[in-house]
Amino acid sequence: MNILLMGGTAESKTLGEELRKNLKNLFLIYTSTTNYGGELAKHFANIIIKKPLNLEELRAILKDYKIDILIDATHPFAINASKNAILACKEENVDYIRFERKSERITHEKVKYFKDFDSLLKEAKGYKRVFYMAGIKNLKRVVDHLGEEKVVARVLPISVPEALNILPQKNIVAMYGTFSKELNKYLILDYGCEAIITKESGDTGGFKDKVLGALEAGADVLVLEKPKLEYPIYFNDVDKLIEYIRAKYENNKT
Repeated sequence: MNILLMGGTAESKTLGEELRKNLKNLFLIYTSTTNYGGELAKHFANIIIKKPLNLEELRAILKDYKIDILIDATHPFAINASKNAILACKEENVDYIRFERKSERITHEKVKYFKDFDSLLKEAKGYKRVFYMAGIKNLKRVVDHLGEEKVVARVLPISVPEALNILPQKNIVAMYGTFSKELNKYLILDYGCEAIITKESGDTGGFKDKVLGALEAGADVLVLEKPKLEYPIYFNDVDKLIEYIRAKYENNKT
């Protein structure tokens, strides 16, 4: 069986390991948009592709490697990657499966959800200082809108050079997560932040501990909602996904 696993996330690493362990005669290609994400797959993938793929490149991989199943385990906010994967699979007659981390919405008067970044940043204007916990990609946009003195950002150590072009070093916290509720709480308190900015990224992305830590610190929580996309087939349980693949593959063999 030939599987293309689009990953780059922690849960895609777990999924890849389980696929390797539980499926026989598996040829697995793993894709990530970064070198760091590609490193997650070095113990279970036959081929690792460490770059963003456009629609035509994705179609070529499906065709050249005779892919049976594409499993889309990209980040929930990588909406264009998922759209391309769905379209490429349709055009090349390949089975598409979405695998996504579980997500539990937290309801509280201090937790505010926003459908887009513009409305979130408009709300953030009202705070003296915010703790940004939503990845390097949108950091410049946040700082340009709020001003560098109002923003403290937590980024991966690998992202520090980029972050230093956006913020002074005293406003950068370089750490590899995820993080406990307590650590989140004390970082927010130590930096004197009145609110945090984060994404609705699911439990494996540390979302719950970010929110609970902020609430215990007395801070508001500004959350960018996960984009809505209709997936043809969807799983958030690894065992059920593998059971589905086994059943479908065995049926096709017979």
